Amino acid sequence: MSDDGWAPALAHDELAEGRAIAVDVGDSKVLLYRAGERIFAIGNRCTHQGAPLHRGPVKGLGARPTITCPAHGSVFALEDGAVMRGPARAPVPGFEVRVEAGMIELRAKG
Repeated sequence: MSDDGWAPALAHDELAEGRAIAVDVGDSKVLLYRAGERIFAIGNRCTHQGAPLHRGPVKGLGARPTITCPAHGSVFALEDGAVMRGPARAPVPGFEVRVEAGMIELRAKG
């Protein structure tokens, strides 16, 4: 991780369009998703019971795309990890995303 909090996550060309994947960045399990030029990064574990979010469906690639937990149906915003529908009550962490020299880098929002 750099002094300003950015950490490498994955080579940009390894992130396929329209497919959620899980990566480890430091101590964080992170979901990455690419829709065109936009790359989203949120915590990969549902705050309800810890199911891996990258296995759930992504919907609404308009203004506020979401991912649905495959276990119990909680819905989270890909932009910031906000809970859009329960049973989860707590958001998952959100990450800032940038691409530097072909590498996707993340920094915790906060």
